[in-house]
Amino acid sequence: MKEFKLKRMLLLSLKEDKAREVNFNSKRTIILGRNSTGKSCLLKSIYQTFGAEPQNLHPNWRDANVISLIEFSIENETLHILRNGKSYSIFDNNKNQLEAFGKVSDLSEYFTSLFDFKIQLPNKKGEIVTPPPAYLLLPYYADQDKSWTANWSSFSKLYLPNAKTSIVNYHTGIRPNKFYEAKNELSLVNIGISEIDKDLAIVRSLLKNLKEKLSKIDFNIDIEDFQIQITELLVNCEVLNKSQNQLKHELTHLYNHKINIESQLIITQKALSETNSDYEFAVNNLEEVVSCPSCGADYENNFSERFGIAKDEQRCLDLIIELKEELSAVKGKIEKTNNKFSTNNKTIVEIQKQLESKKEKVKLKDVIESEGKKEIRKLFESEISEYEEELKSKLLLQKEYEADVKRFEDRKRSNRIKTDYRELMSRFLKKLNVHSLSEKSYSRIDASIKESGSAMPRALMAYYYSILHTIRKEGSSAFCPIVIDSPNQQGQDSENLPILIDFILSQQPKDSQLILALEELPDTAEIEKSNIIELTEKRSLLLKEQFGKVFNEMKPYLESTINENGAQ
Repeated sequence: MKEFKLKRMLLLSLKEDKAREVNFNSKRTIILGRNSTGKSCLLKSIYQTFGAEPQNLHPNWRDANVISLIEFSIENETLHILRNGKSYSIFDNNKNQLEAFGKVSDLSEYFTSLFDFKIQLPNKKGEIVTPPPAYLLLPYYADQDKSWTANWSSFSKLYLPNAKTSIVNYHTGIRPNKFYEAKNELSLVNIGISEIDKDLAIVRSLLKNLKEKLSKIDFNIDIEDFQIQITELLVNCEVLNKSQNQLKHELTHLYNHKINIESQLIITQKALSETNSDYEFAVNNLEEVVSCPSCGADYENNFSERFGIAKDEQRCLDLIIELKEELSAVKGKIEKTNNKFSTNNKTIVEIQKQLESKKEKVKLKDVIESEGKKEIRKLFESEISEYEEELKSKLLLQKEYEADVKRFEDRKRSNRIKTDYRELMSRFLKKLNVHSLSEKSYSRIDASIKESGSAMPRALMAYYYSILHTIRKEGSSAFCPIVIDSPNQQGQDSENLPILIDFILSQQPKDSQLILALEELPDTAEIEKSNIIELTEKRSLLLKEQFGKVFNEMKPYLESTINENGAQ
């Protein structure tokens, strides 16, 4: 099992000229702050950066257009992920861009190998897809808004139908990676078998028909029907050619528009480069007072002048980001039009093949009547033999993969994991002073936990940790940071609140990373001050004074993504 740990997060708002740097301890970090100090926005930004959409993100935070950069480790490798709007980029520890994604679905495919997240689930159309990142992170996040009233509800847009049981079984190891790997291979083998069966049936049918026709030596062709078919194919071809001409006109317009935007990008990037040079020259090469060589007047090289250059630099960045988004939209239209053009071309080629085939049928009559009788029969019989050998090979593979799938569907193994989970639940409920929840109500590993009053958050906490301890023992994907937001819900009294906090800290799964947000820390909690991040500003998680430092740190990553898109 891989270990996924958060190291540092940078948050930047070019719109508000504010920023924030947050460092995470590899074992435990406490985010301490009263209401409205930004604890939840901080935690939700972690998941937004990784392509998961948290519940109830504050409108003011959305309006700030925050760009986020997270440094994280997976096994012994340190990587960075940058989220800017709907774009995601992965960098190595030397700031080299490794990957860039414009869609969460593409990011999900990348996470498949990075985090060993290999589950496959059906979407609403019945197509088998890789679930989005929220399904990887779901067991590890208890958010303030939904998680203390219902389990498995920390993220919005969990759109895959009836996925809860599958995702619980996956994370807890009942259906681990090897199950889905074997199932996917089995699916591919079954598709191959089905295709061979179809081809074999066609060839056998052709051979049967051929034998019957050869025995009669009767190959009459209906010329009138043949001419009608040819005419229909030619008409269809003409319609498609007209459509292709229209698409060519549209592509010409789109490519001209793309060239125009790319030219604007080059000009703006050049302006950004010149602004950078002006700023560096003003800082490093000019004296505090500069004399004009023409008139002899003195001009101050002060902070105000240099700040004006820096503001020009930010405007250039804003314009570049805007042009990048417009360019992306145009590229999308070009891709869609090209796809349609390509599809039409394929259809035209297919029609041409059919026309050739029709012509060949006429030639085939002469060949068969003259000398082809025996050779064609041998050809079909040889092809059938090849299909049968390939089918035998596929059937052997089918048995192997079916055995692998069946091994993970073994009830003894499943029951052992579920029994361990129930024992954890029973023990944790007692530790959390929850005595009214019957075993029947949580016996299913994907149970919806129901309890009344202040006992509900504690019952849910027992469930979350039971699942996490089970994942730690049986899971196969990367173990992610545990993030718990404001567990003091439903009016925990002076007796139960310390019990709840102590439970979260003392029962933290082995070698895991915990990020815990609290309004206040109980006196009984023993936490090193270096592991506490205290938020004190009301309604202002981002700070003016951190803007310059964070902006300069994020600047190379932003420029890298801009240059990458410009090159494309």
